Parts: sequence; C-alpha cells; structure tokens
Amino acid sequence: MIATTKRPVDTAPGTASPAWCLSIATGDSQTTSPHSPRQFLPIGLSEEVTTAARGSTEVLFEGVIYNRADLLTLLEAPITCDDANLILRAYERFGDEMLSRVKGVFALVLWDAARRFLLAARDPLGVQPLFYAEGDGRLVFSSSPDRIVSVPGISNRLNEVVMASWLCHRWPDLEETFFRAVKRIPPGYVLSVGPAGRRLRRFWDPLPPGAPVDWLTEGDLDRFDPMFSEAIGRALQLGPCGIFLSGGLDSVSVAAVATDLASRLHQPAPLALSLGFPGDECNEQSVQESVAGGLGLDQILVPFGEAAGPQGLLWAALEMGRGWPQPMMNTWNPVYMHLASLSASRGRNVILTGSGGDEWLTVSSLHAADLIGAFDVPGLMQMLLSIRRSYNFSWKNILRATLWKFGVRPWLAVGANGVLPGVMHRSRVRRVIERTPAWVAPDRELRRELDARAERDRYPPRSQGGFYVREMQQSLEDPLHTIEMENAYEKGRRTGAVLRHPFWDPDLIEFLLRMPPRLLNHGGRTKGMVRRAIARRFPALGFERHRKVFAYGFFNSLVTSEGPGAWSRLGGAKTLAALGVVDAGRVKQEVTSLLAGSNPRALIEVWNILHLEAWARTWA
Repeated sequence: MIATTKRPVDTAPGTASPAWCLSIATGDSQTTSPHSPRQFLPIGLSEEVTTAARGSTEVLFEGVIYNRADLLTLLEAPITCDDANLILRAYERFGDEMLSRVKGVFALVLWDAARRFLLAARDPLGVQPLFYAEGDGRLVFSSSPDRIVSVPGISNRLNEVVMASWLCHRWPDLEETFFRAVKRIPPGYVLSVGPAGRRLRRFWDPLPPGAPVDWLTEGDLDRFDPMFSEAIGRALQLGPCGIFLSGGLDSVSVAAVATDLASRLHQPAPLALSLGFPGDECNEQSVQESVAGGLGLDQILVPFGEAAGPQGLLWAALEMGRGWPQPMMNTWNPVYMHLASLSASRGRNVILTGSGGDEWLTVSSLHAADLIGAFDVPGLMQMLLSIRRSYNFSWKNILRATLWKFGVRPWLAVGANGVLPGVMHRSRVRRVIERTPAWVAPDRELRRELDARAERDRYPPRSQGGFYVREMQQSLEDPLHTIEMENAYEKGRRTGAVLRHPFWDPDLIEFLLRMPPRLLNHGGRTKGMVRRAIARRFPALGFERHRKVFAYGFFNSLVTSEGPGAWSRLGGAKTLAALGVVDAGRVKQEVTSLLAGSNPRALIEVWNILHLEAWARTWA
C-alpha cells in the first residue's frame, strides 16, 4: 500500500515547506490488499509532483519529461495525460525497461502491488533528488532526507563517519547521506525491489566500463550549437527565466543563446542577475554590464556586501545552512539566493546557470598521462600552451602539475600497483590513515570505522580508453557533483525559482564525453566549443583571450576577517565533539592556527568545520 505521511518537519522561519514524503509497505506483514483505498497526497512543490494509479500500480513523479510528445505518440496517450500517468503507461507497455525511453529531469517511485514490485529512479545527472530509508516493513521515499527522518520508526541518528570523512576530504560513498538510516538513489540509477531481491543499477551510462569510446570527429563540432540550444530550450519551457550572469564564458554563452531562444518563443528576455565584487581580483562588473547591454537584458546588479547582509557572508552562510537537509557545499549561497529571490519577485520562476561548464567543456589534466604514454610530444606541448593561455597560472606551476602530478606519477602508481598490488595497497592505506588530522575522530570506534574505509578503497585500474576516460567515468559517480545538484534543488525550494543548468544536460554531456580533448580545446584554448561563438558575439570584450577568474584571494580575506568572530559566536565545536567527530581542544587549536595563516585550502577547512558544527546543532 502506498500512503503519504503528514508529520511536520521543524523548519526555521522563512525556510521552504517540507518536501513530499512517500511510505510504501513492502513487508510480508502487510494486511491491506492490493485494491485497498489509497491516499496519495504529496507535500511540497505540488505543481511539479503528479501521481497516478490504475489497477494494482501507483506512481509518484516529480520533474519534467523532455520527450513528452514522442511518448504521447508512442503510447497512444491523450495530450491531457500528465507525467505520472505517462510513466504508468510506459511501465504497462515496457515494464522496468521503460527508463531507457524517458528523457528529462525527474524522481519517480512506482509500486506494483500485484507483483509486489517497487521501482525508484532518479534522472541521469541527479537534478531531481531522491532519498529513501527502511523501517517497520516499509520503504520511505522523499526528495529530502530530513523529511524521511521525521517519519516515526525511522532513525534520525547522524552519520558520524560521513561527517568525519567530510572533514578529512574523503568524500562519502554515492549512496550515503549524513543520516545513518537514509540512502540516496544515485543519479542515473534505478532501485528495484521485488520477490527476486533488490538491485541498484545504472540505466544511463554514456561511457560503459570496458566498452570502446565512439570518439567524434572535427566534422561533429557543428552539432554542438543546436544541442546546446536544445538544452537551454528545455529550461525555457518552464517559463520566463533569470540567469546568474558573471563575466565568464559559461554564463555568457548561456545568456546569449537564452536571449535568442526567448525571442523566438515570444517570452520576456532573460533577467540578468549579477554580483558586484569589491577589488580587482574577481570584479567582472564592466563585462557583466557590457554583455547585458549588448543582449538588451534588464539587469539586477547587487554589490556583494549588500547581498551578503550586515552580518557578513560567513555568518549568513552558517545561519542559512543550519536548517538544510545536508551541509551546504557553497559558502556563496546567501548572495546567490538573494539574487534568486529578487528574480522570483520579478516573476522569473526559472534561473539558468553556467554550472557544469568547468566540468564538461574542459580537458581533464590526466590527459597528460595518456599523451606521455603515447610519446605524443606535440600533443603535450599543445596541452601545456592551452593551459597557459586559459589560466593565470605560472609556467612553474603548470609544468609541475601537468608533467609530474598528472603526467608521470599516474603511470608510476599503475606500474607499482601492477607489480606489487598488495604492498602498494597497504602503503596507500597507511598514507591515508597517517593524513587523518589528529583532531578528527577521537572516538576509538569511529576512528576504527574511518580507518576501515581507507582499507576498502582500491586504486582504480586504468580504463581501456586511458586515464582521461577513467577520469570522465569517475566524474559521473562523483558524490560532490550529486550533492551540488541537491543543494541547487534546495535553493529552488527556498527561493521559489527552479534552477536549471544547461551544461548538465544528459544529451549534451554524452556528446561532450565523446569529443576528443584536442577538439574540446579547439582554437588552442580551453572551452573552445563556446569561446569562438562568444568572441564573435562580443568582439570588443576579448573573449577569444579570456582567462578564468578565480576568487581565492577574496574568499581568503573573508574567512580571515570574519572567521574569528564566527568561531567565537559558535563557541567552538561543541556538538561535533559530543558526537565524537572532533576533539574539542585540538580542533580549537587547529582553527586558531588556520585563521592565522593564508593557505587557501586551510581556510576552506575553517569553513568546513564551522558549517558542519552549525548544521549538526540543528539535527543532532
């Protein structure tokens, strides 16, 4: 039987309403028949959640189907058929293989009581979250983990080993969350539960392990523009949009195409949403204004200090993150959510971002190892030059990173692992354990669990396609990408504006993954796929020579100036210490020492400690 739970979740004033939650009794103790009356009332984002029931089968669907017209024709469904009913028809026609025919962003749960068969799936890139837990002979699903732990019978214990791993920069497994009882359905995966058992499998895999890559050629370059336009058009189907407009290639390329498409769709032009950063290091205001003006866009440009608020960015982020269902990854959330709220107040229910450009338009540094292995000196020189032309890095740092860290060292690791796999594994485990900070996991049981995880991790074998292909395969399984998507979903819930990321479109990514590195760097610079078009669109702005702008120095100055006050207001890491995640005295010394230095990685560590402590106080 499928039923919803209405037990409320405690939320801070001004936060989003609770997400939908779905409880499915799957155990043998179930006393209701497959044809018992059902109540199916999702909570939260009601305009995007649809449900359907026919016979013994019920479906909950949240999201958007992109190939809706094709499915309507294929399934001979009326045009009035909503998304959940369309999924139900697809299941009746194709069974659990229906997902290969559905394109979109979605979370769906299907329960066939007659077969005692459950199916739960999440879209290929995880734009739509989906979590679940087990308890009392049932499975509980939701778009948010905090909603699940509010259900009676589901433990709300925090996952201390994940929290300790987070502080060590050892990221959790893809299924894990910060609550012990709650698991996530990974992006592109489907969970099936039935009489034959339980199975979690990928239903979307553009680079299957062991299969050769069908590389594209230079003649395929022209396919990028229409695919990019289609990805943006899918977002515009949801309504008038705003766009986070920086001065970088990614957001500018999205803004230019979105402006043209909105005109053809007779929609209002996108609303440009920009931040004005102080200082020269990351201030792109002149470029932002020039792009917005050149495209004829209205622009909201807010000074950074105004967007952060009177308490400063760090404390605003800590306050905001307290009530999130999992720790926030992005310290900048308060300023961008301020822009999102302004956009929503102007009737823009969709916000486009340039997120994903850095991941999918650029070439992994591990391509250097493949070039060295092939003795491709000209190719290696081209790669070095493209890095130098595209980033403000010194030749010393470029050569050290490209030739050694990502060039020769991977081959040494693979060779040693092949000759002495046991010795290499033990050596690697020892190094990982030795790098565990002394202030993390003072609890002996927790430390043993943390060390055991290092023992389970194995050095990944070189892919058939080389180091570069292996890196791309791993990026599809990256927990940080998944959590980033879940954070973006949460931003939308809290601002009333759905965030969409055209560079995270599955069709586009599948295309870019098959584009050889030399063509991704077409023209001798990174992001060649968009750089030429943007340079032609804005000839006076120098995009053909544009180098990526980083905000490391600005972030360091914020943490250095605001960190001591935030740490003092928190009063230390009392909650993390009570959970056994940190040693209170040692972590105090660590934070004090880090704030006295200027190492960017060290200062990010301060944010991790501060935010995890603030977040844990809400949920511990």
